Amino acid sequence: MSRAFSFRRRRFRRLSPLERGIIVAAVVSVVVILKPDWIEATLNTDLPPLPSATAASLPSPSAAHISGYARVVDGDGLEIGGQSIRLHGIDAFEMRQMCGGHACGQASTNALRNLVGGRSVTCVRMDRDRYGRVVAVCNAGGQDLGAAMVRQGHAVAYTRYSHRYVLEERAARRDNAGAWAYGFTQPEAWRRAS
Repeated sequence: MSRAFSFRRRRFRRLSPLERGIIVAAVVSVVVILKPDWIEATLNTDLPPLPSATAASLPSPSAAHISGYARVVDGDGLEIGGQSIRLHGIDAFEMRQMCGGHACGQASTNALRNLVGGRSVTCVRMDRDRYGRVVAVCNAGGQDLGAAMVRQGHAVAYTRYSHRYVLEERAARRDNAGAWAYGFTQPEAWRRAS
């Protein structure tokens, strides 16, 4: 029988654990690059869907930034140049709110005051709330104020409006940071009950 008509079965060698790991890492990398929304949806299956942004809801470039020295109003509120600003994606404890016998509302306000620290604050407008306040992502000294407040346990991720700080909240909960050490009522539920 000639070689041309031979139907020899080819044997493939088994992949080593290292080779399998490299293939898995490559596949995961491709999925992360091509499908980041799928990854977020998979990780946050217990969270409600985000409201979709329309062109009409996005700020115009000229109105998108607010900068200046900020006065801290409460744990998720600032005022810059007479403009009231609510930090996007977080819900801080209310001024009179207690968490396991601790004044977490006052601690939340003090934490934001310390983060601002008398520095200039730059905010990127995301929306307006029903009270007419600008809802914005704000930074002071290169630090995202919302992320820091949630990570330190002085606010929670406000998942009704954004999933931006979910990972910071998980880390704060894991580390018993801030109010997570005492136990608390969610700020939104506390407001409804008060």
